[in-house]
Amino acid sequence: MKRIAFLFTVFIGCVVMISGCGKTSDILSEDEIKMFNSDFFNGGTYNMNNMMLSSEYDQAENIDLFQLFYNGIDGITDQVSEEEKALLQELNSEASYLDIAKVTKDEMNAFLEEKLGIRLDETQKNGLEKFYYLDQYDSFYLVVGDTNFDWCTVTSGIWKSDNELILEYTKEYGDGQWHVVLKKTDNGYLFVSNEKTE
Repeated sequence: MKRIAFLFTVFIGCVVMISGCGKTSDILSEDEIKMFNSDFFNGGTYNMNNMMLSSEYDQAENIDLFQLFYNGIDGITDQVSEEEKALLQELNSEASYLDIAKVTKDEMNAFLEEKLGIRLDETQKNGLEKFYYLDQYDSFYLVVGDTNFDWCTVTSGIWKSDNELILEYTKEYGDGQWHVVLKKTDNGYLFVSNEKTE
């Protein structure tokens, strides 16, 4: 009886060790972390994946649209017509000499679907009230003189499940550490949440 109990204990120990060893493959390698730091994030101030880290959100619909689209899309501002500039100058006199970031509603919807899997109407529209909206152009505008782009450094990553990845990272201009949750899809990744680590 003692022999059976001993063998059972050894068996359970082996199962625990094997399952524990299996988990190590869920941890990102140095090469994978390097890929996220150079290919997925960073690379240039046009990288919109970095902009997905510009605000904290516990679920996709709570993202801050003001922070996300502060620099426009792809880090550049669309061409703004003279008529648009004149209309914006009536709303904000600084539009005559500061940069104008423009995002059409269609562009915003396409981007949100690509990165979050939702459209504008499915968000809480956090920060949208800070934009100027011109109905005749169906576009949102910000008059800005700076940028909120920030570089990040992924320090570790682990697969929570077959398609859910958690990345721990730091920001160049922010104190502390954050974690972003990504969901793997056939076309890349969707952003699920982005929160500061306690």
